[in-house]
Amino acid sequence: MKIIDNARTLLNLYRDYKTMDARDMADFYESKCKYYQGYVGISVIIGALVSITFIYSDYLLNGSFSPTLIPRFSILFSIAIFLIVTQLCHSRAVTVFMDHFLTHAIIWATIWSIYHLENKIHASEGFIIMNLIFLTVGFVSKPKESLYSSLLFIAEIFISNSFNHYTNLDIILALQIPCALAVFLSHFLLMLFYLDHYRVQQQLELAMVTDPLTQVYNRHLLEKIVTQNALKNVENVPVAIAMLDIDFFKQVNDEHGHYTGDLTLLYMGQKLAKETHENDYVIRYGGEEFIIIFKNCDVNNACARMEQFRRDIESSDDTPVPFTISVGVSKYTGDFSKTIQNVDHALYKAKNTGRNKVVVV
Repeated sequence: MKIIDNARTLLNLYRDYKTMDARDMADFYESKCKYYQGYVGISVIIGALVSITFIYSDYLLNGSFSPTLIPRFSILFSIAIFLIVTQLCHSRAVTVFMDHFLTHAIIWATIWSIYHLENKIHASEGFIIMNLIFLTVGFVSKPKESLYSSLLFIAEIFISNSFNHYTNLDIILALQIPCALAVFLSHFLLMLFYLDHYRVQQQLELAMVTDPLTQVYNRHLLEKIVTQNALKNVENVPVAIAMLDIDFFKQVNDEHGHYTGDLTLLYMGQKLAKETHENDYVIRYGGEEFIIIFKNCDVNNACARMEQFRRDIESSDDTPVPFTISVGVSKYTGDFSKTIQNVDHALYKAKNTGRNKVVVV
């Protein structure tokens, strides 16, 4: 049955969710917020503007527009704050806070309007309608954020009862509490289903920056980690860059065939990935050339690591065919293009002075 299959899918997604570390979870919620915020932001603004039209139902109850005119139109001030803050700050925390801020601003504009109504019996309908906006805002929220917001809504009902004196408070709560629970469960299920989308997105993004032969990064990664000719997230830490080339690789292809050449490239990629640190980047730059970006590593340490790697390759007995490498190393200067030129010059010097060596520029 499909419902059983869906239940199993949700259970597997929940297990996946529970294994996420803090960084992965932060990335997940950031992705979820970016994906849905366009819809949520517009929907909340539209909801706020539509709440003004309830002035007509106020008129039907009061026989006049004037008592609730200011309360209803006060939401425009909150919309202005929402637009200004979300325009100036784009962090997930601020974005989600402002979505909930505008939602609760609608609630208080409604409570203010109810205060001026002679007949408050229909407050329950207005509060029930608010759950539609809570359901919308939950698309960008964590389940616990949605829960806290719903609990705050119930608290606001109690606070407003102190001066609005609802004659049907028990009915309002009897309707609102199940609705709040339903909204929370809906958000929890939405989070799990989005996790499935998030994992597929991760796989696609990884495939875009992964070389299919060697399984290390390809040149497309540079588009992600280099902005305005500078590496991202390397401030105040030493960085070195190395470029290596398989010596006489054309000869390997000519004498042993392209299949053996591919196995040699695969061997290089896997060995580099194994012997570099987790925060380093190993990139197949083109053909038989690889770039290694050593984060939190000075040029001397990078040179020593590449020299050890060169020796390991030279003396290894598990390579598809015997081969050696030439390596160029340079300090990252903050100018990525210039550093690559320096590394390329160092590699050129290594290849033209005998090969099978490491040269630093």
